[in-house]
Amino acid sequence: MALIMGCGVASGLLGALLGLGGAVILTPLLTIILNLPIQYAAGISLVSAVTTSVIAGSRFLRMGLPNVRTYLILCTAGTLGAIIGSLITYHVIRTGYGWVLYVLFSAVMYMAMALTGMRRSEQAISPLRPEGLDNAFIVGSYFDQGLKVFVTYRVNLKNIITAWLIMLFGGLMSGLLGIGGGPINMLALYWAAGLPIKVASATSNLIVGVTAATSGSLYWLFGFIQPFMAMASIIGIAIGANVSTHILPRVRGSTIKALLLAIFSFLAYRMLLSGLIKGHIIVMPSIVVNITALLVLAISLAVLMAIRKYISE
Repeated sequence: MALIMGCGVASGLLGALLGLGGAVILTPLLTIILNLPIQYAAGISLVSAVTTSVIAGSRFLRMGLPNVRTYLILCTAGTLGAIIGSLITYHVIRTGYGWVLYVLFSAVMYMAMALTGMRRSEQAISPLRPEGLDNAFIVGSYFDQGLKVFVTYRVNLKNIITAWLIMLFGGLMSGLLGIGGGPINMLALYWAAGLPIKVASATSNLIVGVTAATSGSLYWLFGFIQPFMAMASIIGIAIGANVSTHILPRVRGSTIKALLLAIFSFLAYRMLLSGLIKGHIIVMPSIVVNITALLVLAISLAVLMAIRKYISE
């Protein structure tokens, strides 16, 4: 149980800081460290994601970081997708093709990495150019404690529609993989809608709670949630998420983005190998898998942190 709690602390800290809800971190950790079948790891992660969302989301709201209007619009897509995805997972597990979920998880992470790196044109508005707000569908602002300035941003209707469609896919992945939709949420909010990364992260935390609660309810019905393991992870998640709320406002957006991409690269690589091994497509000793995965993480983090000053926020 202590090991599960430790995984929860790491997941809560990184999940809330990066807007992923913790489930996308906790699911691979539980499958890698404890060798839990992905459906049970996903069930625990979904319960924990709700905890992260409540703790971190409430504090971010008091700080004025999330964009509530965007949250309310996109939650409809996430919830619909989560219901569909959970039902598909149940049938996939019953037919014995659970290893496909690992490979799909990896593919989603690689896609998230690629699109997050290809950030759309900046949506921030200079105080000297208020005319940039004229055609905006949603306008928001927040105080960036890292840069010590107020940031005003806009979101147009076309981008919201694109984000809604991506969020529908995110809800589907939440139900399929038990990840709360976090990585896809960040694509919808940061890449498609064009929100600043801190606003996207804080808003994603709120949305994750809704999609995770929807998927988690169905996972409970299917018997994929182990209550005692879930409780241990919730305690750890609560600690990590609370710590992250003190860190996020003070960290530069470029640092968050570099860390986000490094974590994505590690999880994508590790889950891909797990799926291929479980599907008997490749044979590889576990020690080799773990060492190469850690190398991928170390190299990715080192490179991204070295070039973070060139990374847009």
